[in-house]
Amino acid sequence: MTETPQSSPSLLTKMLEVAEALPVETHVLQLNLADFPLRLHSNSSKLLRILEHYFEELISVVDLDHEDRPWPAEQTLYFYQTDALSPLAETTEWTDWQREAGKVGRKDAVFDTDFNGQAVRLLRKVKTGMLFLQPAPSSQQSQLSPLAFGPIETRSSQIINFILTQYLNWHLRHGWVLAHTSGLQIQNQGLAFAGLSGGGKSTLMLHLLEQGQHFISNDRLLLKQGENGLVMRGIPKQPRINPGTIVHNPKLHALISDSERQRFLSLPSETLRALEQKYDAPVNSLFFPGCYQSEAPLNALFILNWQAQSAEPTRVTPVNLQQRPDLLPAIMKTPGPFYARDENGFLKNGFQPDPQDYLALLKACRVYEITGKIDFDAAQAQVLDIINSEL
Repeated sequence: MTETPQSSPSLLTKMLEVAEALPVETHVLQLNLADFPLRLHSNSSKLLRILEHYFEELISVVDLDHEDRPWPAEQTLYFYQTDALSPLAETTEWTDWQREAGKVGRKDAVFDTDFNGQAVRLLRKVKTGMLFLQPAPSSQQSQLSPLAFGPIETRSSQIINFILTQYLNWHLRHGWVLAHTSGLQIQNQGLAFAGLSGGGKSTLMLHLLEQGQHFISNDRLLLKQGENGLVMRGIPKQPRINPGTIVHNPKLHALISDSERQRFLSLPSETLRALEQKYDAPVNSLFFPGCYQSEAPLNALFILNWQAQSAEPTRVTPVNLQQRPDLLPAIMKTPGPFYARDENGFLKNGFQPDPQDYLALLKACRVYEITGKIDFDAAQAQVLDIINSEL
């Protein structure tokens, strides 16, 4: 892989020098994720406290003095609070990463290089200046670990995303397929909800969760054919929801003050629905202890294809995806700029998933389309009827 001497190698070298020079905290967090646990190191005790609180029961503290085996580099992450890299980052010849359809504005920029034969992608968050080093898989003895640099204490959400991306990448390299869906388990049935961004899949899922057993995932699900049918595995990220979701769900009212709720309710419905102001919703405390569960069987997929201005009643009807390929874009999800399949390097800009992967995987899954006007109460009632009569 070719390097550009005046830019990326200097930044990469400086990243490794900074990582070597900044001592990390003596305690290490272990994120106990299914099949792929991660070790989290940082020079910021504040960030480690944030991560410990965010991941709650999934986190344990590791005593390295009693370690009896080396930990894999790909499962060891380091986060550094520093501004030492900003000048070099400004002179690096970044390439803007193409965003998905419907998304506007610059978000991520990348630069591909290598270190001792291992493919490496550097990534810069355009708005915040956060910098990330993402190694590709490698069989080399000397491997790099994923690294993050910048204002990590005030950008903890980007660190959380970076952590969970490592988990996602491992699954994609082991035969799982990524879907742009939320998921829950209710009456022992695993349900997934797909829809374009802003379509209401998270809102409907959270409405149903009040009568459900477990929250699986808010926005991304990993799917795989198991011995007894389809399995969905979630990304353990708290739902990030907008005010329009909060104000109409009593379980979520604690996330905002009464005065804020009244202010949001005074807005026109279309304005409220379009308002982008994200809140984390810790399901274990808002709904019930043990609400989060890492995986469940997938028994049915619901695709939200309703319209705010429709005069038609809300309807939930079965569909055959083989005959309705127009619905696939609501389900498909690109892995993003941090993903490398193997040692050959990272996904190219503009990569799109193969629709056939989804059609083959979901061939035996019950799929329903939700049409008509946006009415969460009506949709919830019909979904519950389907659970009781068809699943």
